[in-house]
Amino acid sequence: MGGSMFSSGNDPLHTPRMPPHIYHHVKAACHAALRTMFVCVAGPIEGPEKEDYGDLDILVAMETRLVFPTSPRRCVPRGVEELAVDIKAALNAERSIVNPCNNSIHLAIPWPKDEPQLGEDRQRYIQVDICICKNMDQMFWALFKSAHSDAWTLLGSMIRPFGLTADDEGLWLRIPEIEKLDRKKSRVLLTTDPVEVLHFLGMQVEGYWSEPFPTVDAMFNYIATCRFFTVNESSSGPPQDNSSTKRNLKTRPIFRKWFYDFLPRLRADGRFEQQCQSVSGINDLRVHVRDEAFRAFNVEPIYWAQLKDWRLKKEPEAVKNLIKSAIPNDLDPQYRGSLLSAIKKIIMEDNRELGWLRPISLRDDEGFYDKDMTRAFVEENWEAIGKVAFKKYSDAYYAGLQSKKLKNAHGTAIQSQ
Repeated sequence: MGGSMFSSGNDPLHTPRMPPHIYHHVKAACHAALRTMFVCVAGPIEGPEKEDYGDLDILVAMETRLVFPTSPRRCVPRGVEELAVDIKAALNAERSIVNPCNNSIHLAIPWPKDEPQLGEDRQRYIQVDICICKNMDQMFWALFKSAHSDAWTLLGSMIRPFGLTADDEGLWLRIPEIEKLDRKKSRVLLTTDPVEVLHFLGMQVEGYWSEPFPTVDAMFNYIATCRFFTVNESSSGPPQDNSSTKRNLKTRPIFRKWFYDFLPRLRADGRFEQQCQSVSGINDLRVHVRDEAFRAFNVEPIYWAQLKDWRLKKEPEAVKNLIKSAIPNDLDPQYRGSLLSAIKKIIMEDNRELGWLRPISLRDDEGFYDKDMTRAFVEENWEAIGKVAFKKYSDAYYAGLQSKKLKNAHGTAIQSQ
């Protein structure tokens, strides 16, 4: 959050950016305090050339009392609210914000007392963001995803056009047909293993994920080894059709430097011109990457099953819309309403009350309709079905009126006696 969680509101705290020596001092102290409570305590690899820091990010996992219990009562896991009480005390925090939905705690701890205030009258504080991971796998992924500061902001924008998404859970493949309507339900999990991700992206693992890059350019050059990276003369700037890209350009200096400094230099040097250009067209590229993901992660059965399930859920609405579109709109509303109701029952429920049988070939064994044959059936039979359906509707309507009249007459007769 860049140290902004406590800097607004009714009683804001002053949380200025930290110089490196303060950051590393506080980081070491916080890690030491948290290791009395958790077996695993770590922080993401910092970004390159950092002159100051807005906050301190820490990830923890495996509460010590659960791993090495001293009594049966200490085997019971605690929720984030309970843990927050002890963590706040351990770090001598003055304020805290707890987010149970993502198991995170934001703390405001005092600036080290032995550090000068540099002429400031007000007390300074440091924001510490702590994520409590459910297990080591989640912790490893979170460390990987947040390493090198904005590295994954750049990689994420790079792989997105190819149907890939990396979030707080893992690397996903998006299904285009579902993505248009529901982005979250379109995702198929590929892996939560950082090494598998790097291998799939064609990036070297060894030597790049243990310490910060010496310079921003060194990080950029490494990111550019991703096999999905390309730059060409026609690319004059960052894509402007994505809201996250626009937001990152405004708020992330390294993101801006990538697009407005590093890429123009590569373009001028003619580097990476042919990378990832063996398949033309974004749709062809997505299919190509999808098939590679099938082979690398063995998710093809899951992908097609998920797409089939989605289509089956959407099929009834699609068939209803097809039927509506195949029947003229200028019919009498009551006539058209009875016709639509009848023809939907024939086609979708195999209802035979009106004497029509749904052709077997309209619907296959999996539950999908042949749209062309369904439209042809409606266009060929709607007039005949409409006459019978409207007569049945009219007969029932007038029979109801007659029954109502008889009931009213019977009630009047009883009252007059």
